[in-house]
Amino acid sequence: MPFDVTLDLPPSEAAVPQPLRPELALLLYSRQNAHLLLKHPVHAGPDGSCSLGAGQALSPADHGYLMQFLSGLDLQLTQATTLAVGVNSLIWWVPPAERPVWFDAKYQATASIARLSGQPVPWPGLVMRASAGRLQVFAVRGEERPTAQTPLMHAPFWNLFAQGVVCRGSVQYPAACTPSLQEAWEAVFFQSVFTGPSRTDRYMNWGAGYEALLDQARQLGHFPEEVLVDAGLTLQALSRT
Repeated sequence: MPFDVTLDLPPSEAAVPQPLRPELALLLYSRQNAHLLLKHPVHAGPDGSCSLGAGQALSPADHGYLMQFLSGLDLQLTQATTLAVGVNSLIWWVPPAERPVWFDAKYQATASIARLSGQPVPWPGLVMRASAGRLQVFAVRGEERPTAQTPLMHAPFWNLFAQGVVCRGSVQYPAACTPSLQEAWEAVFFQSVFTGPSRTDRYMNWGAGYEALLDQARQLGHFPEEVLVDAGLTLQALSRT
């Protein structure tokens, strides 16, 4: 149903809408897989037309303003385990701990691992990266919070592809990548059903079966970090990919 809204403003407060005048344009240039973002001043002509001036690279201040504008937030509260926060991207540390996992092996030869479903298993420290529709998981040695130069290891889990990308399947990921949702992302990972290794390269330095590895971790009371294999990344490198 149509309706009208009338505002009774004193004549002194009434204002004539002023047209918006463009001052700056951001243009994205692409060639093959290379991308470049430049800023162009907008020049207004006497006839009301506009033209673009020469392009310039964005300054650090420009980058900061653009990130703030896109995120819509001035500051974002983090947690003690938060490592890096970006626009629609989050990296955090999961300290070593015992956690239960669930298995439904897709191969008969590994079906016996189902006996470990729901049983607590000691895991190494993890580094997780969440982005829109994507979760990556890596391992780290030790119990200290990772730094920029901490080397990342392949995570000792099934259902992982190269670069630590989790096989999503039908799992519903959280709607946002914010520090307040770190635990929700962890729950999605650990409460999923692990069906088998999704990669063919050597991602653990372990000669026996996966079930035997988890049995040993349970017997030791901690995950044997010597089986972890370097992923060829540092935390700093991960934050730039």
